[in-house]
Amino acid sequence: MILWHLGLAALIVYASLGRRRIDYRYVLLGAVLPDLVDGILGLFLFDGPSGRWVAHSLLAVIVVTVAILLGASGARRLALFGVGVGWLLHLVCDGMWQAPLTFLWPAFGLRFSTTPAEPYSWDLITNPLGHPGTWAGELVGLAILAWFFSAFRMGEEGRLGLFLRDGYLRP
Repeated sequence: MILWHLGLAALIVYASLGRRRIDYRYVLLGAVLPDLVDGILGLFLFDGPSGRWVAHSLLAVIVVTVAILLGASGARRLALFGVGVGWLLHLVCDGMWQAPLTFLWPAFGLRFSTTPAEPYSWDLITNPLGHPGTWAGELVGLAILAWFFSAFRMGEEGRLGLFLRDGYLRP
């Protein structure tokens, strides 16, 4: 779920930290990276029904965040730290604690949990009524993002462009 992850990550960061010098572009990027990384890895390395592998582990988000902390400094580090925050929130929104073989990988061996499976497949398009939970989550995410768009007046002249350039939410 893309909109679910984007909306919830933005909402949780906003509810907990507000607008303080947070580059929301990186939080939003981190919120979708686990699915992108595992999707690409699934094309070449992994196979199975889950769709959740290395990038859905706690180890992955720790390695990425430590690399950011060690490899960047100053304002750049603060902005990039949002990737780690968004990535961790993705794992929370996926409820990865329900798949301990993946979430705590490789603590219990090199296998990954087979459930819960990533809800993406062609079946979402060909049989949308068979996935009400997935579509409901996407609608919740869309509603949250629409609220952000409205609340921070992104439709007014130049405000969306400012956000896309620096990632800050302006009153």
